[in-house]
Amino acid sequence: MTESSVGTEVWQARISRDLAAQLQADSEVLGLSGRTEIVKAALQLLHQRAAEERMARSVEEFYGDEEPPLPIGVVADEPDDADAS
Repeated sequence: MTESSVGTEVWQARISRDLAAQLQADSEVLGLSGRTEIVKAALQLLHQRAAEERMARSVEEFYGDEEPPLPIGVVADEPDDADAS
């Protein structure tokens, strides 16, 4: 079963010519071809950013004013002399 046979939606946005030119240049750097790939990549980044924000908010909600622990294997930095001033 292909992606298109599962059901899809079309999302559209009108953008300035300057932004379109910038996105075209960006797509060449990233190896994306065509507007569909550009839009899909942008929407995936939007979704990823929202997921990270939801995660950060849940950590803040859980720990409140407390400092959350560092992940396993991560060691806190020692303060430098420059940090102390």
